[in-house]
Amino acid sequence: MTSDFTPVDAEARRIISEELDATLFVEASAGTGKTTSLVDRVVNLVSTGRTTLNRIAAITFTEAAAAELRDRVRAGLERASADTDLDDEQRARCRQGITDLDQADITTLHSFAGGILRERPLEAGLPPAFEASDEIVSGIRFNERWDAWLNVHLDGGTDLAPHLALALTFGLTPDHMKEIALGFHGNYGDLADGVFDSVPLPTPTAASRLSDAIGEMHRLCRYSNLGSEDALFAHVQGKLGGLRRLSAIPAGSPASYRLIQDILPIKQSRGRAGDWQTDPETGANACTALKTLLSDLDEQASAEIIEARNACLAPIIESLRRFAMDYAQQRRAEGRAEFHDLLIWARDLLRDNLEVRDHFRRKYSHLLIDEAQDTDPIQAEIAILLAEAFEDDD
Repeated sequence: MTSDFTPVDAEARRIISEELDATLFVEASAGTGKTTSLVDRVVNLVSTGRTTLNRIAAITFTEAAAAELRDRVRAGLERASADTDLDDEQRARCRQGITDLDQADITTLHSFAGGILRERPLEAGLPPAFEASDEIVSGIRFNERWDAWLNVHLDGGTDLAPHLALALTFGLTPDHMKEIALGFHGNYGDLADGVFDSVPLPTPTAASRLSDAIGEMHRLCRYSNLGSEDALFAHVQGKLGGLRRLSAIPAGSPASYRLIQDILPIKQSRGRAGDWQTDPETGANACTALKTLLSDLDEQASAEIIEARNACLAPIIESLRRFAMDYAQQRRAEGRAEFHDLLIWARDLLRDNLEVRDHFRRKYSHLLIDEAQDTDPIQAEIAILLAEAFEDDD
């Protein structure tokens, strides 16, 4: 004796297939039939006359997935057009759906966004015959633009050059900057309203404080009972050469900060008070007094290094933001889109132009997105803008 198998999610599958006026978000594990349910929903939308295939946008994320989805929709419509359980009118609608399939928007989200822009290029600020560059060409052009930016500023003839010189001293590399630029390049749609405010460079006092302390270090070292055998004494003697060189370098210069970083840390925890005499000038143990002096100098110099690093980075980050924004504007003016441009420009067009948004909301009665969990914020915003109800809708 056999019985028909009923999946535990049968009711959810029925809702997807039959409740065609509802807005649904389907969450399920891989291989459980989400795409099959999406195809069933498309077929039922067409067969019941809720809409026609040319008013459905079925979106997925890769060309291969889009081609497979198109094939499955075709197969579903063909089965339905021959299904005797459907009436003549329903089967006729499915046959018309097969005819309309080549013009249907069953595609990737990038291609869908490109279609929106090609339909309304002037409103998007684009020439009618704009092109979309592939990944290889986009990478080559970005590298050319990046190399030009870097060479201009490293040559030393711009306001940014001193900040770059200082940042390179602190360990920033061209590769680090390129990584930031690439991040901004790929996400420039979120950068238009943000500005990285400049922070003033600190008054360079650390170098003079370190240099001025040389005499006091010498004086306190005279009260070591062990001399060079003492860890604290040996530590101070090892720092004195760098401290003497520091006094001959302009304070606040990259060379000065580079040497300060080489000298730090100057504080020292080793050395026993019992191996040191009392400082007759202060009455304190010379070991304790020397450790306190070194700790104070270390704290002051480290704080200035942090302030200087933050101050020189802010204008660099802002310049990289402008680099990404200017490059995007150049691509728009030239009518040369990269893949992420298609999404950003389509989002901007739908968001900023109500007439255009209304046009596409009327054009598409239903929006179905396969693997919707993979949408990023801009992709999700495009979907939300198209699914937004008209003000006079119930």
